[in-house]
Amino acid sequence: MDVRPLNGDDWQLKRDLRLAALKDSPSAFASTYAREEHRSEHEWRDWPHPGAYFCAFGDDGDPLGIAGSWVSTAEPDVTHLISMWVTPGARGRRVAAALVDAVAGWAGEYGSAVVELEVAAGNDAAMTAYLRCGFEVTDREPFTVGGTVLVRRLPGL
Repeated sequence: MDVRPLNGDDWQLKRDLRLAALKDSPSAFASTYAREEHRSEHEWRDWPHPGAYFCAFGDDGDPLGIAGSWVSTAEPDVTHLISMWVTPGARGRRVAAALVDAVAGWAGEYGSAVVELEVAAGNDAAMTAYLRCGFEVTDREPFTVGGTVLVRRLPGL
């Protein structure tokens, strides 16, 4: 498996994978297919900003999953892990762990102290995967009803 950041020139792949994720797992995200399907090329090229978007590829070059990182200007020491999704056929193969590591590596280089994310209510598979990747449950108020906020502290900070 190879994990690499997607750049603006990869906007169509970024778009296609994000929309596939929203179709496959609509309750897992704070957005919807209908809200994102009409984004412009410019918006896909620039998203997420500031941040990075990663894709895991199998040995055959097929995409296996995606994850994004985003930093709010209000909290520059916190990188938010967003838009994590693993294709149905690649689940259970440690793709999520590889994507989390890519986001955590980017966050450390960016200067963040922690990586934070929110798991939607009922998404037990994601919760298990994130806990296995070193995230801890916090008492921070989630953005979505019933969600859970998790945090992973980065080494050396």
